[in-house]
Amino acid sequence: MSTIAPAAGGVFPGARLRHVRRGLRMKKLPLVAITMGDPSGVGPEVCLKAVRSPRVLRGCVPLIVGDLKVLRLHAKKMRLPGRLSPVSPESLEGAGSAGVTPVFDLANVAARDRVFGRVRAGLGRAAGAYIEAAVRLIREGKAAAMATGPIHKEALQAGGYPFPGHTELLAHLVGKGKPVMMLFLGRMRIAHLSTHCSLREALRRVKRRRILYVGRLLAETLKKLDGRPPRIAVAGLNPHAGENGLFGAEEAKEIAPAVGDLRAQGINAVGPEPPDTVFAKLRGGQYDGAVAMYHDQGHIAGKMMAFRFGEKGRGAVRGVNVTLGLSIIRTSVEHGTGFEIAGRGRADASSMVDAVVLAARMARPARKAPLKNNRQNN
Repeated sequence: MSTIAPAAGGVFPGARLRHVRRGLRMKKLPLVAITMGDPSGVGPEVCLKAVRSPRVLRGCVPLIVGDLKVLRLHAKKMRLPGRLSPVSPESLEGAGSAGVTPVFDLANVAARDRVFGRVRAGLGRAAGAYIEAAVRLIREGKAAAMATGPIHKEALQAGGYPFPGHTELLAHLVGKGKPVMMLFLGRMRIAHLSTHCSLREALRRVKRRRILYVGRLLAETLKKLDGRPPRIAVAGLNPHAGENGLFGAEEAKEIAPAVGDLRAQGINAVGPEPPDTVFAKLRGGQYDGAVAMYHDQGHIAGKMMAFRFGEKGRGAVRGVNVTLGLSIIRTSVEHGTGFEIAGRGRADASSMVDAVVLAARMARPARKAPLKNNRQNN
């Protein structure tokens, strides 16, 4: 696995960034490290667009972690305004000049690899290094949170990172904790019992102890975000939540006892709820969050709300992927590398904006008053 090394002399090349944005003088905003993702995909594009969003600049100091030459290539190709400036770890304090985006430049993409829409080991290795760098910045106290751009899992593994995705790699880098994936878009806050594994394996992971852990973690997270104890729904596994054992025994043996455990710990939990209706009820406001039994059970519901595609394939993507259960704050876009549109200026940055804004929000102290959800007109 690659390691992060600074340039000669221990400092990344670049300018010392100034305190120029009036808002940054008035209050301390959290610095969010934004990893560029796979250099060959839409990650650089959505990062460049997101750091110019007023929503992002009001809530944090954005720092792109990536390759400066790749970012400049994308910016030039798409004629994006603003200036990119390399910054060293020592000069991060006060970063955030008007019209200037600070970049933590790892300079790790060879000229021959500055291409669009290609799966290459070198690019996967570069993407993994950005994740490592962002984690290091957080652990050293230089960044408050991280928001990650999309990676290509095949390229990541070819580049020497033997993990199926971000969640598992982060768990390895942090070294402790049991990660849980949560999708977040307005009222749709869905935590998953399992993520990147076969359906057969996912069924084996439907266990009382795991359900209790995920439900408790979801409740703690939502209480911090909303400023009040949440009401949690736990989805069933089988059709109609098993129909009293007619369609499976997991509800009676594992899920219902786990819901009882959650309630015994003071969490307002209900379930097992029929999986074909629980997410519609979540959207309608009957619950504040839900626990899905496996990846696609939660993802289909979440992405039906987050993705909008037209007849010609173009569309918009909202929503955030959040990793719970780690000692660091990590959010991510809710889409992939988009190789088919990389370099064309067509990528929608809404999901990256959402991810950075949520990362900054999670980095702030817990709210003491109820917070209105970022509701969409879904």
